[in-house]
Amino acid sequence: MNKIATSLDTVQEDIGRFYDPEQHHFMVMNAVDLGQQLEIQWFFSHYAPPYDTTTFFALASPDATIPSIRSIVASAWVAEAELVDLMDIRIEGSEKGFVLEPDFDSGPLRKNK
Repeated sequence: MNKIATSLDTVQEDIGRFYDPEQHHFMVMNAVDLGQQLEIQWFFSHYAPPYDTTTFFALASPDATIPSIRSIVASAWVAEAELVDLMDIRIEGSEKGFVLEPDFDSGPLRKNK
């Protein structure tokens, strides 16, 4: 696996330079609660052998707004909406209510919620 550090300020540019829909499949987006910070992760698989995966990751404060990559990968809206509900984080252009009811008061996958 290739793991590439990025930041919330540059993630769209970094993924935009990397992503080629003819060569890469966007698999999923993940968030890991590290306590005082979250590690936001974007996973891609390569279509050609050896079928490696590439993960972009950025550290973020729990109250940060995460940039959306939907303008680069149209299907990313599903993973983004899921994380808004399950991790109770903010992602640009996403609202609660995709997986859980919009008035659900906490992200069930967050340690401190």
